[in-house]
Amino acid sequence: MGCAASAPASTTFADAKTGRGPWAEVPAVEMPAGDNAIPIGLIRDVADAFLTRPGARTCDPSTLRPIQGLSTEYCAAVYVAGGREALSWRVSEPVRGSHSRCSAPQQVQDEDYPASQVWVVGFIHNHPCGSPPSSVDLMAWPTDAIEPLTAMAVVRLVPGNPAPALFKNLAIEMASALVAERMDGTRVYLRYFPTGEVEQWSDRRRRWILLGTCAPTQSHLGAEPRCTNGPLRLLRE
Repeated sequence: MGCAASAPASTTFADAKTGRGPWAEVPAVEMPAGDNAIPIGLIRDVADAFLTRPGARTCDPSTLRPIQGLSTEYCAAVYVAGGREALSWRVSEPVRGSHSRCSAPQQVQDEDYPASQVWVVGFIHNHPCGSPPSSVDLMAWPTDAIEPLTAMAVVRLVPGNPAPALFKNLAIEMASALVAERMDGTRVYLRYFPTGEVEQWSDRRRRWILLGTCAPTQSHLGAEPRCTNGPLRLLRE
């Protein structure tokens, strides 16, 4: 992705334990957003910002694999901020990773709200070659600040804050997202949950489509995840 000269430099993934937010290039999405997990409007806006940065779309056309030193993953924390009557979806300032890895911040210092009104619900990143989530991606979730274990996969609870993340009586769910641009210029928007569901946004049907339910291959994190119906097949629209 090529970024404008005026764009701020990205944090490197080595410095990314606590991020700052919201990222000025991505407008906040106010609730209700028609969804209690990451809304497509926010994902599109992040894709617009990520996929113009250097290396975000660089892919070896012969192998369809990222090129070390040229391809670049970028990532950010996805969070909600506010209270039960006024809550907005936001993302942290971006982190620049390597050709195959990016570590988003686990916590966010928001410029408008104290920590008690900020909930990190997941992460968002790009894949330079448009591949589905990896085993490493499916294992990366916000951890609890009090009990530093990855959030339990049997539920989609948001860790790290004693108060639940609620808008009115609607509980906000944990989810992460992945964006990419294929060589033909079409964009891919995916989101996935700690319970294993991987969904792709369909512009034609204007809704999320379940691609499969997956679990990471923990014995070899470089391997594809194990999914209910075999390897994930992305929609072509």
